[in-house]
Amino acid sequence: SRCCLHLRLQWLCVNAMGEAALLLPFLFQQKPKPNQMSLYTFSRSETLPTINYPAGLQIMESADVELLAAMGDVSVDEVVRRLANDHLAFIAYLHNQPAAFGWMARGKAMIGELNHPLILPLQNRYLWNFRTLAAYRGRGIYPALLQYIMRYEGRKASRFWIIHAPENGSSQKGIVKAGFRYVGKLYTTANGAVGLEATNLPATERHLLADMDIEASEDTGASCWNCSSPY
Repeated sequence: SRCCLHLRLQWLCVNAMGEAALLLPFLFQQKPKPNQMSLYTFSRSETLPTINYPAGLQIMESADVELLAAMGDVSVDEVVRRLANDHLAFIAYLHNQPAAFGWMARGKAMIGELNHPLILPLQNRYLWNFRTLAAYRGRGIYPALLQYIMRYEGRKASRFWIIHAPENGSSQKGIVKAGFRYVGKLYTTANGAVGLEATNLPATERHLLADMDIEASEDTGASCWNCSSPY
């Protein structure tokens, strides 16, 4: 029977001392862990670091809905919806070939990984859905694209926010190289809200995050599971 099988498996888990190990029942009781994302910010009062742009790189704002849909693997209707909701798209071309893209939200946004809607404070921007096509990765396009967007919007925006999965080291390197500063780890709390695990958080940033319904918390966020990103 299923019960006997369970007991037999439990009996087979024996350690070197001959004592029954309860590892399997413990694993059976585990629940999927919520996603956890690393949060970064850049303020207009800070200075962008100097980086080397790849030769042949050109970046521009784009409203080419068909190209954006193809590069992002989304429908044309989805691209139109984003543009209609005051999101701007940018495409990086390397030697005149589309190589990478990214989006900037102004006003409203959604952290899809945490299912958390954002109403951005005045002059705050959220950078999201970036991707470098596989053939062009490892050339420094991602941080160059980030810096271009921040300079493009610099006179209108006072602060930028961006996230990545902690497991995604290439994204983290590009974000830091572009000049972003680490804030803390976002995660879903037991009641479904979004918490921030951070230390020494400046009051200004704490208030801005509270306006976006993100509260600093002393709770430790769970490890990210099933996180992936095509950076």
